[in-house]
Amino acid sequence: MLYWFGKIFVGPFFYLIFRPIVRYHERLRSRGPVMYLCNHFSLADAVALTAVCPRTIRYMAKESLFSTPIGNAFFRSLFMVPAGEGGGSRLGPVKRAIAILQEKKAFGIFPEGHRSAVYTEMDAFEKGAAFIALKGNATIIPVYMDPLSWKRMRLRVIVGERIDPEEVKASCPGQKPVDALADRIVDTLATLREEMETDMIPLRLRKKV
Repeated sequence: MLYWFGKIFVGPFFYLIFRPIVRYHERLRSRGPVMYLCNHFSLADAVALTAVCPRTIRYMAKESLFSTPIGNAFFRSLFMVPAGEGGGSRLGPVKRAIAILQEKKAFGIFPEGHRSAVYTEMDAFEKGAAFIALKGNATIIPVYMDPLSWKRMRLRVIVGERIDPEEVKASCPGQKPVDALADRIVDTLATLREEMETDMIPLRLRKKV
């Protein structure tokens, strides 16, 4: 598979060029159904998350990328699946993501649904990630990636504590489970961003941009 070729042969060059700093790297280790949830600024975010994570991660991609035989073979070899697979309705992507988790695999998702428009802020999160985690009975591992990593040529990542959807559901009996989990996701990513900005980055790494 091209995925493993990249991990084994391209990965070392990625580490050499971007010199990743990953705080709480041990939290990335997992078993069973898990959702790696990350903010999104660059098209390379999925590459970075794949490079630093010990688990094999599946991602969803636009159907148009799979429209040709070559494209279909290429992206599937990267363990990517077309968003429309799993049903022809608007819920098709959600059903496919849930199916991946029910197979006890790892799924990568960017809850903003698109790349952020500015460096300094995360866009509003959609509730789809919370719904998928609940239906897929998956643990969430929140990850915040510095949007300036690619400009600074220094990847910086901070990993949060795991979020158990059932635990969140039980702790908020007066709130809809999806809403409660979505709120927890937003709060967690905001906390990780604040910790990175105020505590994680050595002064010698700070650069004007």
